[in-house]
Amino acid sequence: MNKLANHTSLKEWASAIDAMDRGEQVILIRKGGIADPHFGLEADRFYLFPTNFHEGRDEDRSPIRITHWCEVVRTWQVRDLEALHRLEPFVVFDRGTLDTRYRFRADQAINVIAVRAYRLPQSFPIAKRSEYDGCRSWLSIEEEIDVDGSTAVLSDSDLAAKVDAIDALLAVVV
Repeated sequence: MNKLANHTSLKEWASAIDAMDRGEQVILIRKGGIADPHFGLEADRFYLFPTNFHEGRDEDRSPIRITHWCEVVRTWQVRDLEALHRLEPFVVFDRGTLDTRYRFRADQAINVIAVRAYRLPQSFPIAKRSEYDGCRSWLSIEEEIDVDGSTAVLSDSDLAAKVDAIDALLAVVV
C-alpha cells in the first residue's frame, strides 16, 4: 500500500476540488482557518478533504469521500490585493471571496500554492469524526488511503503552462 505520510489532509472547498478535477484550477489560496494562528505547509503531498464554506459542527455523520490528493509544485506569497485579483481567472472563487481572504488576518501574506492534483482510482469513504470539525486547514485522518493507481489530472505540459501563466501574473509590478 502506498499512502501519504501522516495521513495529512488539507480541508478545501468542494467546489475548488471539483475545479481541480476538471483541470481548471491548479492553485490553492490560503491564509489558514479561524482555528489556525498562521498557515504553513505541513506536507508537500496531502489528501484533499472536501468541505463547505465555514463548515462548523455537523450533525450529519455520513462518510466524507476523499477523491483526490496533491503534491506541491510551486509556492508564492502575495501581499498585494491587485496581484490576488489577477488570479481570479485561475480559481473558482469570485472577487468578493478573494477580498475576504485577503482581509482576513491582514498582517499575514496570502499563500498561493500550485499543486499537481491526482484522482484516486476510486473515492475513499472516511468516517466523520468530531476532531475533523471546525475551521482549520490541516487534518491527520485515521484511515489509510492507497494512492497506487492514481492518475494526474493534467499532463506535465498543461500543468507547466498554467503554473507559468500564474507566475507571470504574480511577477507583474504595477
